[in-house]
Amino acid sequence: MIQNYLKIAWRGLRRSPIYGLLNIFGLAIGLTCGLLIATYVLDELSYDRFHQHADRIAILQQYENVGVSGGKLATDFKRQFAQVENVARLKQANPLLTTTEAAAYEEHFFFADSSAFSVFTLPLRQGNPATALVEQYGVVVSESMAQKYFPGQDPMGKTIQYDKKHNLRVTGVMRDLPGNSHHKIDFLANYANANELLGWDVTTNLWAGSTWTYLLLVPGTRLETLAAQFPAYLKSLNDPNVGVWKLGLIPLTDLYLRTDLIAPNRQLYVTIFSAVALLILALAAFNYVNLATARATQRAREVGVRKVLGSSFGQLWRQFLGETVLFISLALMLMALLVPFVLPTFNEVADKQLTLASIYTTTRVGGLLLGAGVLCLLAGGYPAFVLSSFKPSLVLKGTFSGDGTRTPLLRKVLVVGQFTVSIVMIVATLVVYSQLRYVQTKDLGYQREQVLVMNLHDASSEAKLRFRQEVQKLAGVESATQSYSVPGSGALRGEKLVSEYKPAGAADLSISRLTIDEHFLSTFNIKLLQGRNLDANRLEDRRAFLINEAAMKYFGWENLDGKTLGYYTFEYDPQGGYREVPQRGPVVGLVADYHQNNLKSTIPPLLFSLNDGWEELVSVKIRAGDIPATLGQIEQLWKQSFQTTPFDYEFLDDFFQRTYQSDLRAGQVFGLFAALAILISSLGLFGLGAFAAERRTKEIGVRKVLGASVGSIVALLSVDFLKLVLIALVIASPIAYYFMYQWLQNFAYRTDLHGWVFLVAAVIAVTIAFATVSYQAIKAALMNPVKSLRSE
Repeated sequence: MIQNYLKIAWRGLRRSPIYGLLNIFGLAIGLTCGLLIATYVLDELSYDRFHQHADRIAILQQYENVGVSGGKLATDFKRQFAQVENVARLKQANPLLTTTEAAAYEEHFFFADSSAFSVFTLPLRQGNPATALVEQYGVVVSESMAQKYFPGQDPMGKTIQYDKKHNLRVTGVMRDLPGNSHHKIDFLANYANANELLGWDVTTNLWAGSTWTYLLLVPGTRLETLAAQFPAYLKSLNDPNVGVWKLGLIPLTDLYLRTDLIAPNRQLYVTIFSAVALLILALAAFNYVNLATARATQRAREVGVRKVLGSSFGQLWRQFLGETVLFISLALMLMALLVPFVLPTFNEVADKQLTLASIYTTTRVGGLLLGAGVLCLLAGGYPAFVLSSFKPSLVLKGTFSGDGTRTPLLRKVLVVGQFTVSIVMIVATLVVYSQLRYVQTKDLGYQREQVLVMNLHDASSEAKLRFRQEVQKLAGVESATQSYSVPGSGALRGEKLVSEYKPAGAADLSISRLTIDEHFLSTFNIKLLQGRNLDANRLEDRRAFLINEAAMKYFGWENLDGKTLGYYTFEYDPQGGYREVPQRGPVVGLVADYHQNNLKSTIPPLLFSLNDGWEELVSVKIRAGDIPATLGQIEQLWKQSFQTTPFDYEFLDDFFQRTYQSDLRAGQVFGLFAALAILISSLGLFGLGAFAAERRTKEIGVRKVLGASVGSIVALLSVDFLKLVLIALVIASPIAYYFMYQWLQNFAYRTDLHGWVFLVAAVIAVTIAFATVSYQAIKAALMNPVKSLRSE
């Protein structure tokens, strides 16, 4: 019986190939999109879950909006809190690593406690996890780094030079971490050795150190219960700096997805893309229902004959549902051919490294087949019910039209639904690109074009200054500056204001500071509004400040006359304690506000002071002209100054583009799936247009005989569908406005939701719908009326 059903379905497909291809192609697109997005979403949700104890690991947060903390906190927490079973610290560095085979700066180098192998799941290919991080100058390398620095060799016991000063011995080789890890770790060195190699205290420091502190909690521990003990702990420290701390706990499994510490807006995009996947599948299912019910009149006589010959409702229902199974099976085959073809493009747009092996796992293939079964029931159930319900008496008498009131209404609702989704996605794409265009064209208060930024890392202060001065002498260089960070990077030094300068109503004493030299403002074209610039040749300027307009408002000042400010530094005593030492000085100039952070953040109050020795960045404004030649001269100077150090540079505008890369990818994904939504909707509209033209063939013939023009016939067949698209536009506009308004709230500085966005979306949707339907309408209007009326 089943074999007979499949034969009938196959014959029907051969008789109406256009209908079949439209259905199969639409379903294949829907399934391909659904599979790729589902894999993307599952990959995002799986971040850090490969660790065996992932559900018991929490990150200790010392300050608001940062994930790092002082190194000594881990020691305190393990000793004082019974809920903490173990701790592990990771301190990231960016050293120059050298062997006879390779030399490179490695940003994925971490100092780690030996307990890291107990807290995390870090399988070793070689070495003993109990001892690999106990040796003072030991280092564990990943498999890929072992191949890079020791190609074709056994790396165990080999030596890697750290910053041309220290030798580290390889004590272990670990598997490369999967891509769904919040940290990419290529090297692990003994955390106890970090102070010596880095040159400052990160192990016993309470309030600095920039260490990632991970707590392995006792099973059943509630984060709220542990956090409730923090106030008493802070009070017991009797530390003057705790007033600006914001101790908190972040579950490891929430770090990537539900915070902005690793990647922005991941939860938002996962939600959006999940909805998109469901909507694309829904559009494909809508198409099938529309086309299947539209063809009901062509199957009515078949149903009538079968019922007269004894077929039951259940048999007919199974037969027509079997046709849906055939269509979806063919669509799955086509999907299997499409996925390898589109996967590289999808990976590029989504910034993933998905493979066919990661997509076609046993679990996911099972889920795909289950989803296809559900799709069969949802998409095929209603058409099967409609076709099986025809009354043979009406059909065989020729009085059955097959177009009762419910089915056409359903088709109209589904068409409206399809174009509502398509229009929402078109609007989303336009708004994302409009915001990114706003970001790229907004006056940020500084120049980012033709500015080269170089990281001098741990070169001596004298070498950094000498290099900057030599670069400044080049004919192609307009200006050069040395600073702690560059505009747009967001990197600032957090300080604590001397209490007497705290503005009324301020929540705490925290303030941001940036160390610069006297060329910083001119290099980045930042305006000086009042007063004068800092001058390194003035001894008194070692304690002087510039402030920005935001700071002027923060302190409630109207001018700079006689104004002073101060922040605390710290002085250590021989017993390991420290005391606060105020650094006061005059405010000598007012700087125009510029965006030190990205446009998702407001401009903070900011102090500027002269460099104090920690500044690694040299920025060079290159004159317009022969940039490659100037770049070559700068590289030559670099090699003369730092002979064994790789030339490390980046253009500031490239860095700026990378800052908004995730939003740019979101726009690309919206655009891609908006195009697919339109394509699927158009396929359905094409099929419905063909069906409408076929049903009204004789009417069209009569109208042409009576003198109707081609234009009037096209309008007759198109107007009903265009009405549905306009209804979809009315429904989609408020939906799109709400969701894109919410998305724009992620930016402190944003474009407006202009009416032109909705107008353009309307024009696109109407144009595509009209072009799709009018093709069939023109084809029908040009048909010879003699042929259509011959049977009358």
